[in-house]
Amino acid sequence: MKYQQYKGVVEREYKMSLRKIMQQICITEGMNAVEGAKKLGIAKEVFVYWQGHFRFQKRQILFDQTVQELVEMESLYSKEPKRKEMPRMPESSDSLDDLEDVVGSLIEYYKYIHYNSEGLSLKTAKLPLYEFSKSVIRDYKNGNLIKELQVEG
Repeated sequence: MKYQQYKGVVEREYKMSLRKIMQQICITEGMNAVEGAKKLGIAKEVFVYWQGHFRFQKRQILFDQTVQELVEMESLYSKEPKRKEMPRMPESSDSLDDLEDVVGSLIEYYKYIHYNSEGLSLKTAKLPLYEFSKSVIRDYKNGNLIKELQVEG
């Protein structure tokens, strides 16, 4: 039998398109080529061909997810930020407001690097950490952290 003949038999049996059948078997049920071929009653070689054709092989799925994450990261900071140089430390760095200013400056700096590298610079890996730090400082200043401790305690 040829691939088209196998396709016709499987689609008639399951009353679904081959893409939906393969998605259910490969992604939803997480079967490998041997298990999927047994379930459909076809040769493993045919099943592997269909997996590759519909991009349902594990490495293809992982690659597609990685590309999608890169596209999302690129658009995360899509407008050009203001700051272009590395921020300087304030002369007195003993207050919470100074810390918040420094963290804000670092966020702007790393957003600029992220924007110029189109999301591919390793330096910008710290950006989520600084954004989280800024939110923690803000929560501390607003008294939300103390309230959270009181609720948990």
